[in-house]
Amino acid sequence: MDDREVVRLKVDGLNSIAHLLPKARGRCGVYELAFADGQCYVGQAVDVVTRFCAHRRTWSDIMEIVFERVVRSQLDEVERDQIRRREAAGAQLRNVVHTTGRLGASELDVLLPPSEQRRWLADHQPREIRLRDRPNDSVLRHRSHHRFKRLQADPRFTDELARFVGTYLRVGMPMSELTELSYWTLSALPATNAATYPRLLTVSVHALETLYIYHEKHTPQKLHIRLNIDGAAAKSHIRTRLKLALMQPVEARNRIRPGVLGLHFTSIRSALDALTQPAIIKAARQLNLDLMRKGPALNWKTHCPDLVERVLSA
Repeated sequence: MDDREVVRLKVDGLNSIAHLLPKARGRCGVYELAFADGQCYVGQAVDVVTRFCAHRRTWSDIMEIVFERVVRSQLDEVERDQIRRREAAGAQLRNVVHTTGRLGASELDVLLPPSEQRRWLADHQPREIRLRDRPNDSVLRHRSHHRFKRLQADPRFTDELARFVGTYLRVGMPMSELTELSYWTLSALPATNAATYPRLLTVSVHALETLYIYHEKHTPQKLHIRLNIDGAAAKSHIRTRLKLALMQPVEARNRIRPGVLGLHFTSIRSALDALTQPAIIKAARQLNLDLMRKGPALNWKTHCPDLVERVLSA
């Protein structure tokens, strides 16, 4: 933040900063917390004093707060800009919303140590999935089975399509059998955009659809495939940049994960070909791992275990 426009306060040992920021001077703005381990957190608040108290209950290692007064209408914009600047400067952020990714503390680390995450991210080879180690939720299986049976009876759901989805899970998900359900889900005939672009199936990680098969409402026989990847990772390779134009890339804007690039395919063959390209695989992995590190799957109630088994055995 610009030192000419901010207040910088040492807060180690303080439970409140009400005495340091009088209400009459304004408490609405963007702030940055500095932690004892060198990490930081950028946020916004209409009342930063109240927000600080909430953060203190979560984190005992806050050492400093830098606060910039901002009018309410500009909070989102200034917060996003500050996060981008801090990331560009190499800061390690504890943020979940707006950040492109992190390898700081995450619940995922308990299931998959950071060293394994890094090895997986650096590779691009598909891995076999140990089906016996997959989660087994009989209630969830029963609840989703009727949608699976409807999808299975749909002539558009071919073996080729099932193999494509299975390939994506093998190349795009870290330790798929361990992270399934808690961190990624596969839904059959989800209700998303049913009135305009109905889905045949959707793979979701955290709060984002990373792969989905859909059609326009009035042309149900013409399927489209959308594959979301990390834009920066994909564009870092010259050869990949040249091929991206053929995949009709779209810069996807979403609050939970900036920098997403959506690839569009109208044939399963072209989509499968994309999943043989190391740069595309690494870009898909980068996005999925970032999302998993942000938090668990939010739509786990629509997960379809039967569909997972079907695509992995195709």
